[in-house]
Amino acid sequence: MRSYECIVIFRPTVPEDGLKASIARYGGVIAGQGGEITSLEGWGKRRLAYEIEDHADGHYFLYRFRGTTRVVDEFARQMRIDETVIRHMIVVDELAAGDEPRLDPEHLEPGKRQEREPEEVSRGEAK
Repeated sequence: MRSYECIVIFRPTVPEDGLKASIARYGGVIAGQGGEITSLEGWGKRRLAYEIEDHADGHYFLYRFRGTTRVVDEFARQMRIDETVIRHMIVVDELAAGDEPRLDPEHLEPGKRQEREPEEVSRGEAK
């Protein structure tokens, strides 16, 4: 399985209960398709670089997970049809080691933002 990151921006009008329900729902989507959530970070309400659908702010969340393309496809499909999601972007997580502990999708709580340092990769290249 590959490691992925997904940034999700929810509408600023979504109440706290709605955010918790969405977090649990998307955790269930990943787990239901055979994926594993390795990290969930809540970045809080932030200002957007430009207005999207007349919204200047949004609630940011970062999902890190492992899964197959089937997991990614279903996750993206669910995000596209959810009216509370303003934008989302899924990319391959190149810094993931692949052995991160997985989180229980039944009890997802977003943590604080964590900075990750890129590890030096030794590929036998001359320096």
